[in-house]
Amino acid sequence: MKSFLLAALALSLFACQTKEEILHDQYVIEGRIQYENNCANCHQSNGEGLRNLYPAISKSTLSAPELARLIKQGRKSATGYMPANPKLQAIDIAEIITFMRHEWGKNEQTFTFDSTRIVLKGIN
Repeated sequence: MKSFLLAALALSLFACQTKEEILHDQYVIEGRIQYENNCANCHQSNGEGLRNLYPAISKSTLSAPELARLIKQGRKSATGYMPANPKLQAIDIAEIITFMRHEWGKNEQTFTFDSTRIVLKGIN
């Protein structure tokens, strides 16, 4: 009975949302899962990183396209190393970025699958 009530409540909340709002919420929820599975080990659940070892991404000034390329390709620099994530698909990356923007107040706009796919075109 309790799960039925929760399902009914969730359904009623989604019924009051636009298609875009529902899509955004789906991206945020899936992005949180992807972030926890692929990013939080280094950058921590709160995005604050680990001092000088892993940078705080909650304060990142990178644009969504820059983040998409960084997540997919990784980067070696004088200040650190971010491994590539070739197993992540465009939809996974879109969800992670949408979650990050939602969670840390950078931008509430959904970074869509199509936008991510365009940015990643030609990247292996």
